[in-house]
Amino acid sequence: MRLTVTAPLTLAWEEAPTREPAPGEVRTRTRLSALSVASELAVVLHGPFPARLGYQTLGTVEVVGEGVTLRPGTRVVTTLGHAGAGLHRADRVVPVPPEVPDRVALAAILGEETHKGVRRVSPQPGERALVAGAGLLGLLTVFNLTRRGVRDVTVLEPDPARRALAQAFGAVACAPGELPHAAFDVGFECSAAPAGFAELLAHLRPRGRACVLSDGNWGALALPPAFHARELSVTASSDGEDYGAYAAWLWRHADPLLERLYPVTVTPADLPTTYARLHGTPRPVSVVVDWGEGQDA
Repeated sequence: MRLTVTAPLTLAWEEAPTREPAPGEVRTRTRLSALSVASELAVVLHGPFPARLGYQTLGTVEVVGEGVTLRPGTRVVTTLGHAGAGLHRADRVVPVPPEVPDRVALAAILGEETHKGVRRVSPQPGERALVAGAGLLGLLTVFNLTRRGVRDVTVLEPDPARRALAQAFGAVACAPGELPHAAFDVGFECSAAPAGFAELLAHLRPRGRACVLSDGNWGALALPPAFHARELSVTASSDGEDYGAYAAWLWRHADPLLERLYPVTVTPADLPTTYARLHGTPRPVSVVVDWGEGQDA
């Protein structure tokens, strides 16, 4: 079964067709799937409809097609989403080493997508980085920056609990309105909020660089006067380029702190109503769906 949304806040399980893997394919059985809260809520509330939900999945290889060297039983990260099982090209799944915990491995998908944004603006030694928002995107951006040698990272976040988590990841964390303007060289929009984006740009120095990582935005992101006055550049980043390469790096930096990104666990049966609860605030950084043995879906 896989979860689909057919109208605003109208979710249902649909039966996914199954078949044996073709040459070069594998079939995986899902163990965990994680929500990217803002982007999935945007689809649940605004469409397009119908749509399948989710893209961060950890599973186990069940059956392999001809020519595939992966063995059944191998733990893998995929972009299947909220579905009990699915078919993939073998080159689209990433094997997980046995020493890497499940919830750390889940970070490989959005970890690469946020690191692609880091690559787009390429922070240099000695530059100051500012991240707007300490949700899943923002915290993974902080993780990528601090673990790759960017020493001066600050996060703008209104939620005190999320600020504390950003500090645990190695950033300075401030509430909106507490920072001086024109103090940072590079910025990362992860707040999904027009006000957060405007404040991010206001804090960039002349000719500063910003990357928009959030896509489930709560309103249009408008360019404030600082964009023109300081001759800023703004780019965007979406899907990753090489999940396997990023995962190879992540396995070497498998910090147990990453498990704190997923503080809430639900069952597949709970998932449709979970989105309605997430419509309010405060929201958890992410939610993990546990597809343990015995789940009907």
